[in-house]
Amino acid sequence: MAFRRTCLLACAASLLPQLAAAQTASPPAEAEAAVTGAAGSGEIIVTARRRAESLQDVPISVSAISGKALTQGGVTDALSFQSRVPSLSLTNQGTTRSELGFSIRGQRTQESQLLTDPPVGTYFAEVVQARSTGFANTLYDLESVQVLKGVQGTLFGRNMTGGAVLVEPAKPTDQLAAEVRGQIGNFDLRDAYAMLNLPISDGIAIRFAGKTHERDGFTKDVSSGRDYDDQNYDTFRVSLAINPAENIESTTIFDWVRTREHGTALVGTAANPAAPAIAGYAALRGFGIPVSDVLAQFAAQAARPHYRFDTAAGEDGTLDAYGVKPFEHLKNYGITNRSSIDLGGVTIKNIFGYRRLKFNQIMDLDGVPAFLINSNRFRDIKQYSEELQAQGKAFGDRLTYVVGAYYFLEKGTDGSTSSQFPELAIAGQGLPLTTPASTFLNAYVGQGRAKTGALYAAGTYNFTNQFKLSAGIRYTEDKRRATVTAYYPNLGACLFRLADGTTPSLANCPQTNAKKWDDVTWDVTLQYEPNDDLTAYVSTRRGFRAGGFSLRAASTAELAPFNPETVQEYEIGLKNRADLGGGAALRTSLALFYQDYKNVQKQASSIDAAGNVNTIITNTARQKHYGGELEATLSAGAIDLTAFYSYVKVDISKGRQPGEFELVGAPHHQLGANLSYRLPLSESVGAASLNANVAYRSKQHLDKNDVLATEPGYALVNLRANLDNIAGTGFGAALFVNNATDKYYRIGVIGIYNEAGYISSVYGEPRTYGLEVSYRF
Repeated sequence: MAFRRTCLLACAASLLPQLAAAQTASPPAEAEAAVTGAAGSGEIIVTARRRAESLQDVPISVSAISGKALTQGGVTDALSFQSRVPSLSLTNQGTTRSELGFSIRGQRTQESQLLTDPPVGTYFAEVVQARSTGFANTLYDLESVQVLKGVQGTLFGRNMTGGAVLVEPAKPTDQLAAEVRGQIGNFDLRDAYAMLNLPISDGIAIRFAGKTHERDGFTKDVSSGRDYDDQNYDTFRVSLAINPAENIESTTIFDWVRTREHGTALVGTAANPAAPAIAGYAALRGFGIPVSDVLAQFAAQAARPHYRFDTAAGEDGTLDAYGVKPFEHLKNYGITNRSSIDLGGVTIKNIFGYRRLKFNQIMDLDGVPAFLINSNRFRDIKQYSEELQAQGKAFGDRLTYVVGAYYFLEKGTDGSTSSQFPELAIAGQGLPLTTPASTFLNAYVGQGRAKTGALYAAGTYNFTNQFKLSAGIRYTEDKRRATVTAYYPNLGACLFRLADGTTPSLANCPQTNAKKWDDVTWDVTLQYEPNDDLTAYVSTRRGFRAGGFSLRAASTAELAPFNPETVQEYEIGLKNRADLGGGAALRTSLALFYQDYKNVQKQASSIDAAGNVNTIITNTARQKHYGGELEATLSAGAIDLTAFYSYVKVDISKGRQPGEFELVGAPHHQLGANLSYRLPLSESVGAASLNANVAYRSKQHLDKNDVLATEPGYALVNLRANLDNIAGTGFGAALFVNNATDKYYRIGVIGIYNEAGYISSVYGEPRTYGLEVSYRF
């Protein structure tokens, strides 16, 4: 780590004197093209409809924040971003902090398996990242982040029924610029970032950006002293812009991220003495068989201080099926190219994307020494996408349109092995308790292939300067193919159950299923703008999320396809901006929505006759979501204040399971505020600002039916003080503290209290603080 950090800073430092000689000491004002318009205009530009438009004029509920604002606010990860956007909620997916579950308007996927599309899409440079693993590490050197709320069924490359998060990296420019930034903080935080924008010749520029980050874990194993919830990653991005003529643009981006971490701590939270597995341990102890006292271990955990737990993983016991300390290794890299040519009235645009994800993790899923469930998750997934667009105007510029064709291919391996209740398995077979737990290791190896093709068209027609009609339509065809091998690798036996109840031989254990779906999605919006400062709209949108297969299936019934999810959404909105005089301005945005879902895709956990816990996808027959979002921004001299409130309610009208919570992974109420104050200092001193962010989330259910997985409401407070361009030198410094009140809260659970007999929890970060120094020009 020290070598990597030294190299990064040394390379940047060696360039700075040469670059500084070519520039003045004062840093240039870099364009924030996707979020701010011409200097002094105050206009906010977004790309929510695949073209650059004023946020005020877009008839969609959109939140947009510039890269500059994210940096000044100290937002360096996706979890921090949710404190600035209404209706957006993030929790960890399954067992890792590297993969986040994005929820918008109550729609969320808990674990994004291959062949399972999340309802909220994550996009980087206009290319979807079908798996969000590692996505949180991309929030540096950005032009903007935009959050689109509600159904995105027409214009985006994957039909998202919940919404989309669009991350736009900073583009190469024709200005020579560079920046270095370093952070130190508690938990031995060390972070180094560097950026270099280099014009090569007329029409050609290249931009390098990267960071290396290391921080000790805040959760400790009381037996071994090993830390968990640590951070250790390296990431970089290279962007090349080639514009050979005024009407031709082409930008190619290569991005790469790698993590090498101890992994996420899942802390044992509660055990269910009535569950068959937990009761089995008590029964064996009653017969004098010295298996683990599971209930006593969970009771001991409940008495420990915060961020302390006891796991025996990797301590060479025979119950440890893997025999190594838990770890989490990730590599995610991709290539994106966006090219366009303006033919005079029509612009042709092509977007190509390739991404590869490799992930390997060994983890203790119960957080106590009993080795209830340990697992190894692994992935090797590739995705390819190609999109061709034509954009232009017609009918005397009254009609603005975009038409396009889209292709997407994702394929690879997504699987896991696990050791589940080994003492029960060993005792059940009458074997000595010293029998290695690896004997009964089970494996679920899934091979998947998903192919999508689509054609779409959308446009806006201006009947008058005040009335506009927008509409779009998309035809999508999805093909899915899954091969699942469920077996005991060390027993040489298949565990897959056929429809007749039999188990095939190991040679015939791989089972395959395939299916094709297609659908038409559309949207219609009527927009009224009586003046430049007021926009009202009413819209309806139909969304579609393809069906698929559960790669954790262990039977013919579980390998049956789950159905496509559809939604009809209705939304009314009002956007207003007002000049309050004295240089003060107020922007407000209000949206109310109602969504009617059919065949909602949800994950369900079960335990089979052999004691194996399985996670599969099911459909809820019918449910409705409704609520609203209010966002307001006040700019008054040295003060910038943004505040928001959102509400969402879910009603399952048909197909609700006993004890199921209707809204999972998101709170009913969210509200927050971000205040920035620029201190009145002379330019000879520098530009000083104070930033405070507070966000409140009401009670939320982190699992769909476990009462003990319900997290009470809480508020988080983040503070930051900046001093930039000190004495006109380009140097800057900042002090920051996150979770200033040191709130103890959960961001995810393994909720199998009713099925397997326990809950383990992932906790949010404690109070962190540090110092940042920077130099830019």
